[in-house]
Amino acid sequence: MNILLTYDYELFFGSKTGTVEKCLIQPTNILRNMAHRTGIKLVFFVDVGFLKQLENFRHFPAVEAEYVLVKKQICELADEGHDCQLHIHPHWEDSVHDGTSWKMNTQRYKLDDFSDQDIYRIVGEYKAILEKWTEKPVHSYRAGGWCLQPFWRVKKAFTDFGIRTDSTVFHQGKFTAGNYYYDFTSAPDLSSWHFNEDLCKSELNGTFREIPIAAYFYKPLFFWKLFALGRLKPFQHKPIGDGFPMDSPGLRKRMLTTGMQLSGCTDGYFVTKMQEIADRNEKKGFPETVFIGHPKACTAFAVKKLEEFITTNRMRHRFVTFSDLSQ
Repeated sequence: MNILLTYDYELFFGSKTGTVEKCLIQPTNILRNMAHRTGIKLVFFVDVGFLKQLENFRHFPAVEAEYVLVKKQICELADEGHDCQLHIHPHWEDSVHDGTSWKMNTQRYKLDDFSDQDIYRIVGEYKAILEKWTEKPVHSYRAGGWCLQPFWRVKKAFTDFGIRTDSTVFHQGKFTAGNYYYDFTSAPDLSSWHFNEDLCKSELNGTFREIPIAAYFYKPLFFWKLFALGRLKPFQHKPIGDGFPMDSPGLRKRMLTTGMQLSGCTDGYFVTKMQEIADRNEKKGFPETVFIGHPKACTAFAVKKLEEFITTNRMRHRFVTFSDLSQ
């Protein structure tokens, strides 16, 4: 089985975005070192709207310092053979820097919140920026906040700009509160499928390929443990990132009372379910299993357990990237 370890490379989008050093540079370097020790390559879905605004606001010394750090790291990731692919949080179009900090405006959080002309421009412009920074082809995509519906609104842009692979869906995932909207309850329980107009509808001769993120139902007890460990053992379980997430109305209550279907994840305590997910998908005969993570949510505990997971599985499975699969 092919296992893909993917990371959404981004800041936080709440009232405090966090620092580049803590949310990106430091945790990504920890992950790079782990990957080097284990001999694998990682996938980084780079939030290119942030790169665009780093370039636009470089006249501020604080932003220039961030620009230098981020560009150096992304270039190093590409040079080391890690896969840098396209991640779009389009609210960066409305977000600015005031010389001191980033001011997030997340009212237009999804591509669907923009006009057809803007969607086309954003996809093409952001892909070009990432290819300029990495000097590598960009062909795969993950939507910010899992929000890529309705897909038909971005189809032309994906077609014209050569985006053929998506990894946004996770089986039975659904959240439609606040600025979010995703509903994958009709998606097939497969490791990949082709599609045309609808992310969740498998079509034999579809132009695009969905390689979904693994899914898992986390029970309420899991979330009670997750939140408790962050308070009781912060050195091991507190994320390195120093910002706050965007508001997700009702999410925590749902987690703690009914549990929730979420993506298979390398972040924090979620890492403890990776082996179970991999074993389940192997039994199903899945050729691929995708895990999602975020440098900003990286913890000491997660990195230790992730390295153990890789060591246990690297002779049994192949750790690959989306560029490997496109060859």
